[in-house]
Amino acid sequence: MFMNNIGIFQFCLLCSLINPISSHADSKFTETCKEFTSVSENIKPNENDSQIKNSRFKTGLLWKIETKQGKTNYLFGTIHSQDYAVSSIPPQARLALAKSKVLLMETIPNEAANQAFLNNMYFKDQRRLDTLLEPELFKALTAKLKHYGVEKNRIKLVKPWAAFSLIGRPKPVRAPTIESNLFQTAQQGRLQIKSLQSMDEIVSALDGLSMNDQIIILKDTICNHEQITRDAKTLVDLYLHRDLAGIVEFNNQPHHDEAVFERFMQQILYDRNNNIIEIIESEFENGNVFVAIGASHLADKKGLLNELNKRGYTLSVLY
Repeated sequence: MFMNNIGIFQFCLLCSLINPISSHADSKFTETCKEFTSVSENIKPNENDSQIKNSRFKTGLLWKIETKQGKTNYLFGTIHSQDYAVSSIPPQARLALAKSKVLLMETIPNEAANQAFLNNMYFKDQRRLDTLLEPELFKALTAKLKHYGVEKNRIKLVKPWAAFSLIGRPKPVRAPTIESNLFQTAQQGRLQIKSLQSMDEIVSALDGLSMNDQIIILKDTICNHEQITRDAKTLVDLYLHRDLAGIVEFNNQPHHDEAVFERFMQQILYDRNNNIIEIIESEFENGNVFVAIGASHLADKKGLLNELNKRGYTLSVLY
C-alpha cells in the first residue's frame, strides 16, 4: 500500500502493509482489488532495513549539526499528522528553536500552500479520472473523497496523485500539526522563516510521476484504504518512540509492484533530498538555523543524516 507525504498533507511517504480488505460488500470491488491485497512470498526483504539497523541514526528526531567552522544548527524530524499525541513541540526542540534565528521548513504551512495544492490537483485537459479507473474503484473513491472536502461533481477531474495523497491519510480534523505549531512559535519569536521547497515544487514532483504509476498507486490506496487508516496509528507510535529504523522498516515492507515503489521513492524522496541538502548546507554556514522536515527524510542510507555525516558535519542527537 502507498501513502504519500507532501509537505503539510501527510507524514509518511509510503506505507506497505498488505492485508486484504474483507469487509467491503461489493464482490466486484473485492475481485478487482485481489492483485493489490496480496504480495508474492518470493519478494526479498529490502536491504535498507539491515542498513538502518546498523546505522548510528536508528533513533532520534532532534539533532545538533555543527559545521567544520563550529557553527551550530538543528535538524528536527516532523510528522504531518493532526493527531494531538504528536502535535506538541517537544521541550528539547522548543529550546533549540529559541536558540535559532532562522526556521527552515519543508514547506510553509499557510493558505498559499493549500491554494497551490488546490490549483494543481485537477485535470485541465480532456483526461478524466472516471475513465482511468474501473467503475467499482471510482465508486469506492467517490465515497471516500467526500470526507476530504472534494465536491462530488469534481471528483472525476481529480488527478490520481491528488486522490491518493488525500485518501492516503486519516480524515482531516480541525487540529494543529507540529509544523503549524513550529510556524506559529517562530512567528511569535520573530524568527526568519524560510521554506526548503514551495508547494508548487512538491506538486511538480508528483505531477512528474508517470500516469501509469499514479494509477497503480491510486488503485493500491483505494483497495487498502481501511488498513492504511488503521496503520496511521502505527506510524504515530513509531514517531513517538523516535524510531527512525522502525519507520524505514515500516516503509520497506513488500509492495504490490516494487518497480513502482522504487520510482516513487526516487522521485518523491531521494531526488528531493538531493535538492534539499544543498539548500540546508548553504543555510548552515551562517549558523543558528533550525530545520524542520518530515522524519522520513532523515533516515536510511540516502537520508539527510547520513548525507550530512558524509559531508563532514558533526551530528549529535538531542531528542
